[in-house]
Amino acid sequence: MPYKRIVVGVGGSEASSRALATAAALAAADKAHLIIATAYLQGTGIQAMQAAAVAAAQEAGVKPNRIQTVSREGTPAKVLIELALRHDAGLLVVSGGRGQQHSLGDVPERLSHHAPCDLLVVGERTSAGPRYERIVIATDGSATADRAARRGFDLADTLEASVTMAFVGHPATGALITQDTVTTYAGEVATDVRIMTGSPVTLILGVADEVDADLIVVGNKGLTGMKRFVTTSVPEDIVGRAQRDVLICRTIRQAISELAPGEGGIVEQQGEKLAAYMDQAGELRLLSAKCTHMGCTVGWNPSGSTFDCPCHGSRFAPDGTVVNGPAARPLPPA
Repeated sequence: MPYKRIVVGVGGSEASSRALATAAALAAADKAHLIIATAYLQGTGIQAMQAAAVAAAQEAGVKPNRIQTVSREGTPAKVLIELALRHDAGLLVVSGGRGQQHSLGDVPERLSHHAPCDLLVVGERTSAGPRYERIVIATDGSATADRAARRGFDLADTLEASVTMAFVGHPATGALITQDTVTTYAGEVATDVRIMTGSPVTLILGVADEVDADLIVVGNKGLTGMKRFVTTSVPEDIVGRAQRDVLICRTIRQAISELAPGEGGIVEQQGEKLAAYMDQAGELRLLSAKCTHMGCTVGWNPSGSTFDCPCHGSRFAPDGTVVNGPAARPLPPA
């Protein structure tokens, strides 16, 4: 299940209605809880706006007992971040649009940097309905792009969509990485691969236009296997230029509620990164995410079911014991 809790920001505009429709469709497909959030500086008309949003969500197929409305006084970005943290949301949905002022001001830009969970910015799609049929996943095979690929394939499987993987980097490396990614995550999802060299944002948007994609998926840190992805802020640039929806996946932190039995990930509690593992009995195990070799932050390796250090290659079992060095000590309990 891709998401268990989804927070959507609504503001009464047409763009906000598109964001709500998309969030409701995803919640209905995933049987997720939908939190409809409104931030305000002056609280007039809030109840009527939220009542209309609840009716629209129910019409989209979300069960009444899975819908919650929340309103908070404050700026939209601050309120949405607070609510996503409070509800341990896996996805935050807001509206955006190329070449015009966002319906929530500069919220999409701010959230692309600070959202505590995955962020879906709903653009000016011209296709009918909020369901996705073609998804573009941008990757360079780095650890930070790996979770974005997994999330994209999870969504494609849930929504019965097809996937185009857009790899930007060395062609020989790309062939190996994309083959491994497809083998690990695609399952029965129809997938084609584009391997390219050049300007990342231009190429990714070009592929999305070529295949008429409904959604572009990218990691929140950019594709850090290539240094220029960091310096040019690929996710933010794609959000700013894309007319299509953009899903920015958190590549370091994730919500505990996302973890299924047998899965691990890196979460954050009170400012500390932790290695989290949900065993087959549904019991959660929390460990320090600092490699005991030199303190780098480990990441979850789904193919090996281990926590791997990206700096020097140490690997740890879900209970923290060392599988491969150079680390000699296990990950300590949190």
